[in-house]
Amino acid sequence: MEKKVYPLLLIILSIFVVQGNENSSAENKKLEEIISRHIEAHGGYQNWSMVDALELNGHFTGFSERQEFHMIKTRTGKVYKDYHLGKNRILEGYDGNIFWTIDPWQGFDFPRKINSAERHVYMQKAELFSPFYRWKERSFSLELLENEFVDGMDMYVLSLTRPGMTTEKWYLNAETYLAHKSVTRWVDFAAPAEAETFYDDYREVNGLILPHFIENTYSTRHTITEIDEITVNPVTDDKIFSMPPCPHMEKLTRMTGSWDVQVEYMTRAGNWRIFDNVECAFDYLPGNLLQGNISYEITFPVISTYTINYSRRNEEYQLTLFDEFYSTVVLYKGTLAEGILVFENHDVATGEMTGAQPQPGMQVSFDFNDRNTIVMVRKRSEDHGETWQDVERLTFTRNL
Repeated sequence: MEKKVYPLLLIILSIFVVQGNENSSAENKKLEEIISRHIEAHGGYQNWSMVDALELNGHFTGFSERQEFHMIKTRTGKVYKDYHLGKNRILEGYDGNIFWTIDPWQGFDFPRKINSAERHVYMQKAELFSPFYRWKERSFSLELLENEFVDGMDMYVLSLTRPGMTTEKWYLNAETYLAHKSVTRWVDFAAPAEAETFYDDYREVNGLILPHFIENTYSTRHTITEIDEITVNPVTDDKIFSMPPCPHMEKLTRMTGSWDVQVEYMTRAGNWRIFDNVECAFDYLPGNLLQGNISYEITFPVISTYTINYSRRNEEYQLTLFDEFYSTVVLYKGTLAEGILVFENHDVATGEMTGAQPQPGMQVSFDFNDRNTIVMVRKRSEDHGETWQDVERLTFTRNL
């Protein structure tokens, strides 16, 4: 009798395994069917395959203030939004690399990178129309939960998890297969908060079905998005998605670009002499830095990197000059007035000594009043900035 027990147990276990696999297969099939009908309800895979971007215009109500908003989002996940929360104008963006915002409610009037909690919200805002579109390609996890009744309607309930993020709960109308509600992680003044979002007033736009009324509640907040107009595949400058420089650095935008550079040196006779003609480029780097690299020859090779920033703490422009020949870094501080940026070596102000000799003061100025020309002049002072003597002049002509 004992010998017959083990085969019997194996038969029972195999039955449970088969039933489990069949149940799992049935659930997966049901999930796939729901997602397929959901996409079809939004206009279908074929229509959405031709959409590269959407532009949304309408009104946003937050903190009891109703004002216009503008938003662009792309198939690749890039997003830009310009709206008001109360009296404050807020800008948000993602260029595929950096998530950023300008949010005066945090006490900052300059662009900053977002924190991890905000990132989850931005990923939701960047959705072209539904997180279930191409969910497998994006490695999302989905689970079909028990149906629920919401606002008197039967709902398919789906649990969705984005890679490395918290789980969201989505409620799809069992008749229309369109989203009625979602419960997701949101932020309140950059701190995590749970949000309930409701979707309504679905309309057809170029064969696409999209909600035109979105209501969001989180913490004690309540916002409403009313979409008045949707443009499919708008003409967009890709720069709009990138983190802009701070206001002080934005004033230096004319310095960006590619340049042809004429290098002149002051002779003993007091005349400018041309030594070289080269090329150079200035461009913004993350962190509100403007950087240019230039290499030319005056007897020996001169290879320099100019990095300009604005110190909000010291309320001054700063120039860091790296001289590869001597492997030295020199810091200058400066001011901007009437289109001329003037830096002076900090040693001029402190009167520091190098050995037995005073450290010569240096001045570097950039005149960019002409948008297609920059004139950079380097000067030297032996009397702590009382007088200055020309040393070098670089004339940048924009490479159009």
